[in-house]
Amino acid sequence: MAAFRKLILGMAAATLFASFASAQALQCVANAGVPPTVRAEGLTELVGDVTLNCTGGTPTQVGVTIPASNVTIFLNTNITSRILSTSQGTWSEAILMIDEPHSPSNPGVQLLACGDGNAPEVVGAPGVCIITGTGGGIGPNGPYNGSTGRPNVFQSRQGVGSAATTANAVSWNGVPFDSPGTSGTRVIRITNVRANANQLGTSSTLVPTTITMYISVTGSNQLPINNPTQTVAFIQVGLTTSVFDSDTFQQCTSRNSSAATGSNFGGLIADFVVRLREGFQSSFKRKNLNFSGYANPAPLIASASPSYPTSDLNQDVPGAVYNTESAFENLGSAAEPSPNPPVGSGITGTVNAQSSAFPTIHGLNNAGIANAGTRLMLSFTSVVSGTSLFVPTVVRLTNQLSGTITGVAVLTSTDPNGAGGFSAVSSNGGSIATCNASSGCNLAAVNGLAQVSTFNGAGIAVYEVLYSDPFSPEQLGVPVVLAYVANPGNNLPAPGVQTQVTASFAPLSSVGTASAGDPIPRFAPGAAARNIFIINKCSCNLLFPFVTNQLGYDTGVAISNTSLDSGTGFGTTPQTGTVTLNYYCGQSGCTSPPQQTTSSSVPAGLQLTFTLSGGGNYGVQATPGFQGYIIAQAQFQYCHAYAFITAQGSLPTSAGANTGYIALEMDNALVPQRTNNSSEVLGH
Repeated sequence: MAAFRKLILGMAAATLFASFASAQALQCVANAGVPPTVRAEGLTELVGDVTLNCTGGTPTQVGVTIPASNVTIFLNTNITSRILSTSQGTWSEAILMIDEPHSPSNPGVQLLACGDGNAPEVVGAPGVCIITGTGGGIGPNGPYNGSTGRPNVFQSRQGVGSAATTANAVSWNGVPFDSPGTSGTRVIRITNVRANANQLGTSSTLVPTTITMYISVTGSNQLPINNPTQTVAFIQVGLTTSVFDSDTFQQCTSRNSSAATGSNFGGLIADFVVRLREGFQSSFKRKNLNFSGYANPAPLIASASPSYPTSDLNQDVPGAVYNTESAFENLGSAAEPSPNPPVGSGITGTVNAQSSAFPTIHGLNNAGIANAGTRLMLSFTSVVSGTSLFVPTVVRLTNQLSGTITGVAVLTSTDPNGAGGFSAVSSNGGSIATCNASSGCNLAAVNGLAQVSTFNGAGIAVYEVLYSDPFSPEQLGVPVVLAYVANPGNNLPAPGVQTQVTASFAPLSSVGTASAGDPIPRFAPGAAARNIFIINKCSCNLLFPFVTNQLGYDTGVAISNTSLDSGTGFGTTPQTGTVTLNYYCGQSGCTSPPQQTTSSSVPAGLQLTFTLSGGGNYGVQATPGFQGYIIAQAQFQYCHAYAFITAQGSLPTSAGANTGYIALEMDNALVPQRTNNSSEVLGH
């Protein structure tokens, strides 16, 4: 019986020990929260943070070195977080934080990076810091409390181990990880990871393409991870574009001539409007939180000349969503916003504690900082000689549904790809009188114009978003003014060339891997070009429905160039041009009508006259025996004509032997597919 009792007690003790050991087992659960939507055009899209929520295990004893682990993440596309330094490794801006320092859940703990003066690296082991145990605890009593020798921020390196060319991975080597034991949950946060979304493209189904992250932990303290593969972003098209009021114009009719000559820029006509719309909310982003009073953006939005901040504010609260092109950045206490984090960040509570800036070692002080806000570029091609284009220097973002003004974008000088520091383009003070409201163009907000510089027929206009509302589906309409002075005598503006515009994000780049010098954000080219205008040479098209030189009859034609009447209030411009005669017949025996013939130039105010039997002036040859119809194409705008059919040898007064008619003008909006011109159709 005694032996049996001992057996029972032993089994109970073993069960209790096993239960206790099981309760203390270290376990980490990966969580990506709510993955953001990123732009399919983007090469450096900021994906969502991933946290490892770890419980259990045995905390390191007081004064004992905490065992180190190697953490590596892999994406299913290239990681494009900025390379901050290539000294002693390829150092990335992607960072790992432990215990949520400087957050409402841990407000008393400051950010302290490994490599800071208060947390020096191990000699000969860049990026590695030694931390000793505290016997357990989270927050101010834990081993990552931000005090001297206890860093809580670690910088990654591009690639895996020595393979710095591994494009889809970053790693943290020698990260000291202490099991939390029963003190609570230890949170490891991975942030500032950017991805090449364009490499994956968009889905052809209703289910969007995803960016996924796989997390691997090895080393002295291996972390068992539940669900190590996480979805960190969904990919959608970020920009859609439309062109309103694309049109054709006449070479001999001036357009916004006062702007073309530089004499007056007021009351101009917006000849077409390019509308740019977010593919999803928050596709348009400002550079950083610090854009002229982030808590009250109304003055910035309404300003005639919105100012560009000279420095960033901190975006330094773990887990906060800032909806900016910049990521997690810590510039020191002088840049701390108030409140921190801002309303709408998804974080409840505020952080009042201030941290010192990230150290300059390995370039960590530049982590998370974008080069610019979202830029939108209009690329004009085949801009013909003799024309100028003008665009507003400031445009307003509006809600796609309500039309309410929600943000502002400013025209900036850039390099040919849309990159470079912000430099607002000066306004000429002009104004636009008319604009297509359905395009999102807001006339009340047009504060001045600037000419688009062109070279070899190409030019760009780049707008940077200074403020946008991440919770509103936004759009902006850019009205474009076409200006030229009619000069048909010198064949200007150059006719027959289709001018196009391509609207896209900017800057454009082909660099889809991590880079030290290329801008963030950057985007892949590939948007479709859209037609905006074409200049037609001034012409006039006439139909002579019946002419004959058969059965004893002949036909005479007189075509008059009636463009001489300038100065009489009719608004015409004297023009000179040739006339091309096209002969058509379909009756029996007419298998080969006369060849097309073109006269020499007919001056304004003079007439081209000819008969079928004998030809005429300006080089028109005879076409004896022809019967059918003629279409005359005059290279001057105002033409009128008369045809006279007469019996050969008869007098004009001979009864029943003669008839005449006015040629039919074919230039009318009802038949654009035939002539593409509109002239003096007088109703006959």
